[in-house]
Amino acid sequence: MSINNHTILIVDDVTKRRQQLKAMLLKREGSVLEAETAEAAFELLKQNSTNLVITETELPTRSGLYLLQEVKRLYPETEVILTTHNASSFNLLQALRHGAFDFIVRPIDTTEILFNVIDRAFAQIDLRLLNQALLDEREHRNREMVQSLNMMTALSEAIETINSTIEVRDLLGRLLDAALDTLNAKRGLLALTHANGRCHFGIKMSRGVAVDFAMEHTEQLSEGLLLDIARSGSPLVVPSQLPSYMMNLVSAEEQPLVAGPGLLSVPLYLRDRAIGIMILFGHAEDTPFTEQNLQFLVQLARHAAIALEKSGIIYHLKRQGKHGKAEA
Repeated sequence: MSINNHTILIVDDVTKRRQQLKAMLLKREGSVLEAETAEAAFELLKQNSTNLVITETELPTRSGLYLLQEVKRLYPETEVILTTHNASSFNLLQALRHGAFDFIVRPIDTTEILFNVIDRAFAQIDLRLLNQALLDEREHRNREMVQSLNMMTALSEAIETINSTIEVRDLLGRLLDAALDTLNAKRGLLALTHANGRCHFGIKMSRGVAVDFAMEHTEQLSEGLLLDIARSGSPLVVPSQLPSYMMNLVSAEEQPLVAGPGLLSVPLYLRDRAIGIMILFGHAEDTPFTEQNLQFLVQLARHAAIALEKSGIIYHLKRQGKHGKAEA
């Protein structure tokens, strides 16, 4: 096993002995640090991510056993190997009781015993890291699963709310409210196209947007980021801060809209015809928007299109019914 990806700290106040041990370790091309005292070792541990400490038991001012105890207290994932000329059962018991990985009796004349102990230590470290990575991955997947279930529940509730009305304005209002509430967005707007052209977008509904801005753009969005997003006609998620190319498109009057992290947008369709766009700005909890959030918005927009089509059919049926009664 290579120790290239690990860092070893040697602690020994005897320069010749420390340099000899360092030379042995460098044959394996590991990253090797050295200190003469426990105090110097602590300073290096603060500044460097260290996997393994090899320390002499008899150090000036503070002993190797003290260093062992403090390392295991402050850096529990770091393994400690003690070296000594006195392999008494008492010292061995004390070392193991305080969390030492192993105990090497000097003089260390060959690398065989040294590397055998180090390899076992690194094998344990790597196994622990692997186990932690697997646990983290499982926790991450569990969180994603819970989030997916929550999103599915929220989507079902939002669809039910949207389907409970046939008035177009109420339907669009419920669509925007459901998106803002579920995704914790600070601001949002619906910009719809005019009958005379796909590139003409006017704000028909907004939440958290300055009234003056919304009123000024009821007929047509001015040149800027919003119009560029609307013209693209594609779903978009910006997790946190806007990239520079988007910031360059932001007009002065749009600055308050994009304050805060994140942006989501999704086009609105009716019978395969683009009729507008919904844009949400800024996560209320200042956390990034995700692809999962965007998929929720896409599904919500699709169901809104179905509801809009249904409301149109009902409207025409009502009109036909009125005409029928009038003719009778």
